[in-house]
Amino acid sequence: MTRRKLVAAVLFFTGFGALAYLPPLVLLVRIDVRILGVPIETVYVFALWMAMIAGACLFSRVMPDDAPPPETGKPEPKS
Repeated sequence: MTRRKLVAAVLFFTGFGALAYLPPLVLLVRIDVRILGVPIETVYVFALWMAMIAGACLFSRVMPDDAPPPETGKPEPKS
């Protein structure tokens, strides 16, 4: 994948993660269900949080470094 596509994917992932925490989407999972005694809304928030951390780790390994390109040739002496 090219760097440009990776940057776009990171931006989309970040935007989707931020939007997924907004109340309208969190309230979509508002049902009277508990998982191991924990309300489903809380499970949703923490599962999304863990997915965002895992995605950030993945993208940090895949993204190339922002190192400056190596200089070629000698710099000209200043007079």
